[in-house]
Amino acid sequence: MKTKITKISAQKRKGRFNVYINDQYAFPISENVMIKYHVFKGMEIDNELKNNLINDDNISKLYGKAIDFLSHQLRTERETINKLNDFTDNEDHVDKVINKLKEQKLINDQNYANSYVRTEVKKQDKGPSNVFFKLKAKFIDENKIKEAIDNYYSSDDEAINCSEQAKKLFNKHKRDAFKNRINKTKINLMKKGYSSEIINKSIDLLDFEPDVEQQKELLIQQGEKIWNRNRKYEGYQRSLKTKQSLYRKGFNIDDINNFIDSKNNSL
Repeated sequence: MKTKITKISAQKRKGRFNVYINDQYAFPISENVMIKYHVFKGMEIDNELKNNLINDDNISKLYGKAIDFLSHQLRTERETINKLNDFTDNEDHVDKVINKLKEQKLINDQNYANSYVRTEVKKQDKGPSNVFFKLKAKFIDENKIKEAIDNYYSSDDEAINCSEQAKKLFNKHKRDAFKNRINKTKINLMKKGYSSEIINKSIDLLDFEPDVEQQKELLIQQGEKIWNRNRKYEGYQRSLKTKQSLYRKGFNIDDINNFIDSKNNSL
């Protein structure tokens, strides 16, 4: 049975209206949906049309939520879907909103990947592999990630960024023996996503040199602690345990032997 729209009144919220059927409040509606269906006072309406209006209005409200979410920063398709799922469990509505956003290029995972890679290159922190897995964790297609890295993270960029990080990491581990400083620098560069080839080239080009006096002082400081810790051992056993510990810490074997000799001569 058909009924008639007898009143349409504006809500306080701009672009929103209340629809009355047979002088009874029926449902809210957005301006966009009103225009789409040419809704007007006196219009006859059946249950099918009523359901279509309500359904499209729900989609329109969900689209508004999406626009608000996207207005602050770039978002991935998956991030947007997850956000919309907070507002509805209607998968069909979410799909329709997502498709509309993609058509309008308001969400585009390739653009997101491109922007992310360019930003990371400028920050000079993460290497390409790390960038790849960060984007993959955001459920971006691997081919899109590879395209972004190929286009915006050149081998020259990787070499420059790797060198910058190598200098920072080497300085960070200044309380370690020189050998261990180099090893820790390499390990951390690998964790940051730089390739072994680029890491080794960067380290070689930087040509780090040990501070001989600083290394001797460091050996004495750590050697004294280890020597005292091994006081429960006697003679050769104490010397061997101390030597092994200092060697594992990366100190030069000749410097270690000199330290052990000085300790034994002082007994």
